[in-house]
Amino acid sequence: MVTAVGYFHQRDIPKDLAPQLEGQSLDGIFIDLKQMYPQGPVLIYFWATWCPYCRIVSPAVAELSQEYQVIGIAMQSGSKEVVAEYMRNHDIAFPSLNDPQGILTAQWGVKVTPTLLIVGTDGKIAWVTTGATSKLGLQLRLKMTK
Repeated sequence: MVTAVGYFHQRDIPKDLAPQLEGQSLDGIFIDLKQMYPQGPVLIYFWATWCPYCRIVSPAVAELSQEYQVIGIAMQSGSKEVVAEYMRNHDIAFPSLNDPQGILTAQWGVKVTPTLLIVGTDGKIAWVTTGATSKLGLQLRLKMTK
């Protein structure tokens, strides 16, 4: 059952090459996925301020961002200021792009929060996980990704 639900949630996510992903992060830094993945795997984290599971996953992603490349996508969570304040108030820090209208989310075929993808050094999506997950599980996937 879990596998069927996971597959259903992931049905529109690209199966091969990662779509383009670039923009200015909440802290003003330009992010370009194509420039990042040749340096090592990139964890892309689609999350929302209103997502209860994200409150569990976000601190783990913030910790992983100390060792690995991370791009957060704040899905339909309000203005840049609202999302930045939420991150400060919850003591979570990782580079994040704001997606108030869900445009990036739709381009990536993401349907649920949280959704985590790992892009390998070849630009291909190596892993997709939806729902709550552990820091250890993500860390192992990142270590196995080339």
